[in-house]
Amino acid sequence: TRLLEEANQDADHEGFCDTEMGKNKITRTKLSEDIDALSASIDEGKATILKLAEEIAMLTKEVEELEKAMGEATTMRNAEKATNKETVDDAKAGQTAVAAATAVLKDFYEKASTATGFIQLSKTQNDPRAFGLKTGVKMGTDEWDSLANPNFKGGIETGSELNVDTGHKDGMQTFGEKENGKQDEANFGVLALLEIIQSDFANLQSDTEAAEAAAAEAYERFIVEANKNKSMKLKKTEMDEADKISAEAKLQTDTADSKATQDELLAADRYYEKLVPQCIDQGQTFEERTGARKAEIDSLKEALKLLESPDIATSSL
Repeated sequence: TRLLEEANQDADHEGFCDTEMGKNKITRTKLSEDIDALSASIDEGKATILKLAEEIAMLTKEVEELEKAMGEATTMRNAEKATNKETVDDAKAGQTAVAAATAVLKDFYEKASTATGFIQLSKTQNDPRAFGLKTGVKMGTDEWDSLANPNFKGGIETGSELNVDTGHKDGMQTFGEKENGKQDEANFGVLALLEIIQSDFANLQSDTEAAEAAAAEAYERFIVEANKNKSMKLKKTEMDEADKISAEAKLQTDTADSKATQDELLAADRYYEKLVPQCIDQGQTFEERTGARKAEIDSLKEALKLLESPDIATSSL
């Protein structure tokens, strides 16, 4: 009976050990795998956060550079626009002034071409022999005296007094040949020079206006493209910041889960250490102990048979 009870108790204990050791092994294996997975997730989360932080810093710097570039471009554009406006205004004023001067000179030359006195002399009249009055008006004549003295009375009889016709007549030249000056010479005349100046002012205005239009268009294209890039970078920064916040939250969760899992594994290891002396370090295995008890029971049964045999019963009488 004792051996049977020991056998039953040993069997129950062996079943307990098998069950608890098996469950403990599964628990420790799973917890170890969870810790490995959480550790990998934590490392990945830290790398992701670092990468996002670097990208956010880079995008922020690029946005600042874009804003600085746009500010500098705007300052330069305003200065260039003001300079071009001043140049165009000066060119317009120059054209107006040249046009006015040209009109004055044309009017002067038109009047000078029909004047009777102080006519510009041509080079052919520099001959000393031609100096003086033309032979058509001679000294001592009424015409000569009337030119020298406006109050001269004489000449043609008109009623009660004599008058001299002192007015200019077509073909009459009193102080030399009529001279038109050099205003009409193609290359060196005053009017030709004024025309060149007028053309220069007009070209300056046209070129400056064209340059201003091109610069304004280039500035607008730059600003549009820069604002587009800025918007994209700000949007990407916003998304990265949201991802970084999410990654940081996950990192905190994974860190907490890892600590909790490590605590569970530590408890499972401690329980395993308690099971080892009960279930493993017993000197004999369950099979060895079962075999020993069986051998002892068989020996006892054999002894009982011997005691109950007839020969032993007769000899005892």
